[in-house]
Amino acid sequence: MNKSRTLEQLEAHVWSSPPADESPMATRCHALRKVPLEKLSAGDCRVLLTQGIGTRYILPIASGYVEADPLIEGDDDPGDLLLALLQEPLDAWARDKDGSGRLKSLARRIDDTLTSDSDPHRAYKQPSKDIRAALAAHGA
Repeated sequence: MNKSRTLEQLEAHVWSSPPADESPMATRCHALRKVPLEKLSAGDCRVLLTQGIGTRYILPIASGYVEADPLIEGDDDPGDLLLALLQEPLDAWARDKDGSGRLKSLARRIDDTLTSDSDPHRAYKQPSKDIRAALAAHGA
């Protein structure tokens, strides 16, 4: 996948401009479709995933952020990008032949991090019940 391309380019579909009275979220989503994938932040990935936009292209980028920092903050709370990834249906990962295995491996690693006494995030935020529930839902 060419990360210098945008979602509009990869999907060969240009959205029309949002109406002037569109919500800030919709306006942001429209703008993010024009950003090269390599320039998307963790927060951008979280927004796109939770809005169901460009999922097949965003999953590997978001996974990279989470693999580097399991509780990376994607705009809201520590671990919100992880939660967005874990809430993706398993069939979203099926497009990648190793996707399901990577998700479960990642979830186990993160579960270990969340239960570790050396977790650097523990000092300011306890792990989210939503993350724990999502881990359980994926059988990790």
